[in-house]
Amino acid sequence: MNKRIKFRLLLVWGILLIPICTIIGQSSDYEMKGNNDEVEADFLLSYYQQDGDNSPVTGGIGTESLQDAALIFNVNIPLDSTKSINVYLGADAYSSASTDMIDGQNNSSASSQDVRAYGTVSYAQKNLKRGETYGIRLGFSAEYDYTSFSGGLSYAKEFNEGNSEISLVGQAFIDQWSLIYPVELRRTVSLLSNKRQSYNLQATYSQVINQRMQLSLSAELIYMKGLLSTPFHRVYFSDQSSPDIERLPDTRLKIPIGVRFNYFPTDNLVLRSYYRFYTDDFGIQAHTLSLEAPIKLSEAFTIFPFYRYHTQNASDYFAPYQQHLSTETFYTSDYDLAALQSHKIGFGVRYAPLYGVGRTKFFKKALSIKDIHFRGAYYTRDTDLNAFIFSMGISLGIK
Repeated sequence: MNKRIKFRLLLVWGILLIPICTIIGQSSDYEMKGNNDEVEADFLLSYYQQDGDNSPVTGGIGTESLQDAALIFNVNIPLDSTKSINVYLGADAYSSASTDMIDGQNNSSASSQDVRAYGTVSYAQKNLKRGETYGIRLGFSAEYDYTSFSGGLSYAKEFNEGNSEISLVGQAFIDQWSLIYPVELRRTVSLLSNKRQSYNLQATYSQVINQRMQLSLSAELIYMKGLLSTPFHRVYFSDQSSPDIERLPDTRLKIPIGVRFNYFPTDNLVLRSYYRFYTDDFGIQAHTLSLEAPIKLSEAFTIFPFYRYHTQNASDYFAPYQQHLSTETFYTSDYDLAALQSHKIGFGVRYAPLYGVGRTKFFKKALSIKDIHFRGAYYTRDTDLNAFIFSMGISLGIK
């Protein structure tokens, strides 16, 4: 799948997972959550649409129209008071006018429509006496031209009567591409490898300052090697008429550093803020700031406006359409690597009564709808890209 499309889908998941992870209060795959004897299941349905004029498939010009429908299912199953299993499954179907141009103006590319399926299974165990939590996870992702397998380990340590925590997460991703080239270049270009490996190590320190303030600091080290370019991205040059495929180094080091601060000025209002600094050896430095303000209107209803700002400089290897020289070693016209500024603004509403929406029997268990929420967002950036996303989520409890 086009890396640009993958970037959009990561944007989709970033918007979607906020209400699951921060509004419902669900923890990550590696953490215990909910009541010790209650199974929790979350369903999320979304629709995403974008348009723009800088497709890397056609060298940094042309349509970026994309529609994506996604379904996510997450269930946490407590085995006892210290152990739990988490299952996270998802699928999305998209239609892309951008990748339809891989085979040229008069043909239809097979990857112009695709379905991606992915999942993660994780196990967590907590040592109550030592305040330590250990976790392990296995995951996969598959689509038309790409497969990925992943694994990870985690460790968390609580201290200071549970007001402080240090956590470490390490993950590895093993990816493989089907090498699909632009139709006019299939007899003249080739790549030596269709594999990519990524290794992530993240450290987070969380601190409850007082009853109204919480702070967390995080730092991550991401190392990638293998095929880091997209084989069907075209690059056009200023000194020759024929294009080439995108060429990028076969290693990349990324370092994001983040600060999260939550403040509770009143019992009915939370101010959530997050800042991230990012740098990599492709020459990109970026700053991201996000704000969210959940407002509790009643015991059951909460509204949450949110805003995100992002800015970055261009990669050393980026240039627009027909601005590269053919003598360069590395080149791309993918505007995800361009200098840009973006804004995301949205609004959501959550309905979560104290005792749930209703109860019924489910295999001799009591099933209740604990939470229903809706969320909408508008995304725009100064490279002429605009997007909308709408999502609906339901959280169930089985006890």
